[in-house]
Amino acid sequence: MPKVQEKNSSASKTSNAAEQQANLNDDANVTPSHLLRAIETLKFELKEDNDSIRKDINSSRQEMRSKLDNISKEMQGLTERVDEAETRVGQVEEVSTELTRTLLQLIKRQRITQTKLTDLESRSRRNNIRLFGVEEGAEEKSVLQFITDLIRRELLLPSDLDLKIQRAHRTPTRKPGPNAPPRPIIINFQEFTTKELVLRQAWKKGRIQMKDRSIYFDHDYAPEIVQKRKEYQAVKRALKSSGIRFQTPYTSMRIHWRDGVQVYSSAHAAGLELRRRGFDVEVPVSTAEEEAGESRLQEILGWQQAAPPPPESRPSTRQRVKEKLREFARNEDK
Repeated sequence: MPKVQEKNSSASKTSNAAEQQANLNDDANVTPSHLLRAIETLKFELKEDNDSIRKDINSSRQEMRSKLDNISKEMQGLTERVDEAETRVGQVEEVSTELTRTLLQLIKRQRITQTKLTDLESRSRRNNIRLFGVEEGAEEKSVLQFITDLIRRELLLPSDLDLKIQRAHRTPTRKPGPNAPPRPIIINFQEFTTKELVLRQAWKKGRIQMKDRSIYFDHDYAPEIVQKRKEYQAVKRALKSSGIRFQTPYTSMRIHWRDGVQVYSSAHAAGLELRRRGFDVEVPVSTAEEEAGESRLQEILGWQQAAPPPPESRPSTRQRVKEKLREFARNEDK
């Protein structure tokens, strides 16, 4: 057996030596011309690959450049639109401010005109008296004759006094229902002194009873004055319940406190004073809507628009676009 193994080992060594010799013979057969042709072939293949890669790079670069150009155009268009929007907003703010100022001036003029108109209407009513509480139909056929007889019967007036009543009629509104309060009667005197005398005598007598109704005389106020006087209703009820004397001349209120007489120009001011003195009363709110509207306009006008930066400190459209592109390039590199 040892002899057989030795024979196999020597055979394998012989075959390996033969293969090595064959490889050496092949390497010896490669000539320089073969190597040059192989190198040229490799160069050609590398050149083709380089050309293909260069084309791909150029195509990608061209595509990216086209996209950047489109982005630049879009950014420029958006910037121009934003600039135009800012300009228009600024113009609208300026117009709004001017309109608000003009509207406030018109409100002031309208208030002055309304005050003059109310004064003129009040002067046209200065010879009138309003009689409240007379039952509907009590005047029968002649309101003028009914009022003349009522005044002479109920009031202490000189017997030879000529009342000189020019007109007497119900207020020109729809006739009320059975349970509604009757319409007041408007009495127009020719002379103001006679009207004042009748009114003083009526107030001096106090309550005047007619059947089962109490009637009373008052000035014929303009509607605006009547509305302002109605605002004192809650204050009047609180003062009456406490037995405090008060008077309401025109649109103000005079209250006779223990520490002195105070005059209040509005129901709101009078209500605040009652609250301060411990009265449980709801503070009246003024019904003048134009005052609230004017306050809101004053608040709006108090808002000042931000001053735009000077032109030299604002970057141009081209600079802003370049900065956006640089920022885009930095983001792409990341």
